[in-house]
Amino acid sequence: MTLAPGTPWPDAKYGEVVSPSGQRAYLAPHAAELARRSARWATDLARVDNAVRAEQGHVIGRQGGKAWFLLAEDFERYLGDQNAWPPPAHSAGEASDLEHLAQLQGVDLEAARREIAELKAEVARLTGINNQLLEQVIVLAQIAKTPPHSGSRPPASGA
Repeated sequence: MTLAPGTPWPDAKYGEVVSPSGQRAYLAPHAAELARRSARWATDLARVDNAVRAEQGHVIGRQGGKAWFLLAEDFERYLGDQNAWPPPAHSAGEASDLEHLAQLQGVDLEAARREIAELKAEVARLTGINNQLLEQVIVLAQIAKTPPHSGSRPPASGA
C-alpha cells in the first residue's frame, strides 16, 4: 500500500512523514523544531546541495505550493554529526494531529505568500501593457479624427 506524501510515517518516533518518493522524511518546519532552529534554516538546508537530501512536493489534501521534505536518514545523520541527535526528550514522540496541522498551515501560508507576490508582479506587468495599449488607442483615435490634408486627393478610381 502506497502512502500519500505528507501522511505520518508508520511507527514514527519523531513525527516523520512520507516523502513524495515514499521515503521516511521530515517536513521542513518540523525538522526545524527538532533541531531547535528556524523554519528558514530547515528550508535553506533543503535547498542547498549538501549532506541532507531533500525532496519538494505537494502534500496530498493540502492547498498551496510545494513543501520541502528532508529525508530522515540524511537529516538524522547530519544532526548526529553535530551532536544534536536524537532531539531532547520533550521534542520526541509522534507529532500530534494539531501539531501536524499547524506545520501544514505554515507551509500553506508560505506558499500563499509566494503566490500572492507572483500574482502582484503579473498584475503590474499586465497593467503596464494595458496602459501602453490605451496610449496607442488614443494616438490612433487622434489620427482617425484628423482630416486629410487639403492638398491631397483621393486615389483615382479605375475607369
